[in-house]
Amino acid sequence: MKIKYLLLSLAPRFIASAKKVFIDNDGLDALQLLYPLYGGYEIVGISMSFGSVSAVDGLGQAYDLLVNYNLSSCIPLYLGAEQPLMQTNETFHIHNQLFGAPVWEGAFASSYRNSYNWSDFTYKNETPGAVALIEAVRKYKDTDPVAIFAAGMMTTVAQALSIYPRLAEEAAGLYIMGGYIDTQYAQATGNSLEVDINTDINLIQDPEGAQITLTAPWKKIVIGGNFTNYITPSQEIFDRIIDRAGGMSVIENTPYLGPVQTFIYDGNYTDIQSEALPYWDDAVAAIIGFPNLILDSLDVKCAVDTAFYSPFYGNLRVWGEQFAPTSGIKTGNGTFINAIQKDVFYDLMVEVLFTDWRQYCHTGKIFPYEE
Repeated sequence: MKIKYLLLSLAPRFIASAKKVFIDNDGLDALQLLYPLYGGYEIVGISMSFGSVSAVDGLGQAYDLLVNYNLSSCIPLYLGAEQPLMQTNETFHIHNQLFGAPVWEGAFASSYRNSYNWSDFTYKNETPGAVALIEAVRKYKDTDPVAIFAAGMMTTVAQALSIYPRLAEEAAGLYIMGGYIDTQYAQATGNSLEVDINTDINLIQDPEGAQITLTAPWKKIVIGGNFTNYITPSQEIFDRIIDRAGGMSVIENTPYLGPVQTFIYDGNYTDIQSEALPYWDDAVAAIIGFPNLILDSLDVKCAVDTAFYSPFYGNLRVWGEQFAPTSGIKTGNGTFINAIQKDVFYDLMVEVLFTDWRQYCHTGKIFPYEE
């Protein structure tokens, strides 16, 4: 079986010996949470920030997942950045009028309405997400440095860097979802879905935060750029998931499998061709837990365009080492992922979704799911 060299044994594993990761995102689904756990990581904190969804909706989504998998007692939940560093709703739309609007505007869209209320969930409201991130990195810097997964805007990480500049040097590294390059032709010739998936909304919503974060002196930066657009749903993977559950009715009528039902419905499994979005954040979460998935990568110098009166405001630029700017524009060092083992990614997907996580916080053990 293709994944037997990657899948972890379901024998007892203990949290104390796990690698560490802190997740900041603007919304959360099951795979973004479970891939790192399945790969042997301890999630030392999750912060939910403004971006594709509002901060309150991000927190609500994350809270529901943690409760469903009985992970709330060992994975603390925090409120991250509620707005970009400089970008506002007004400036976002002014730039769109001047230089063209993306298909997806996230929580900046005029039609956006919150799905959750603050009273719908609990979280660690005494500690801001940026402070929680700093505390986690400082706690483990000498024993088991924390990797940071910034899957939405990078505002929370930028806030943390402004408070504690040593964050980059003391963390294990940074993984980001975003960083598309060479997408202009696709944007000019594609339909609305193709334009959408080639638009770098995570960087566009807060270019300044992204530039601060990507040019900090991390030990490594892993950029989940273009390759994530090719990790997509298919009827085959939905059929595998439904078959593993014993039928769609089982998924629909089993509370524990609620995130699996959401995963399938959000993937538009009955109409793949016209609506399905790639597994963006999930793909990066998988390579955190399973770096052997990576087939091809390229080391680059990188920077984000932060000139407001530029049509490329909020877009990533990359250079080879010998051609990168040496003054004027600050650059960082990144590893751009070009390809992963897609078949193994999907095999892992099925295993992760049908693992029982409900004893994990108390025992450090996971088991095959059986209802």
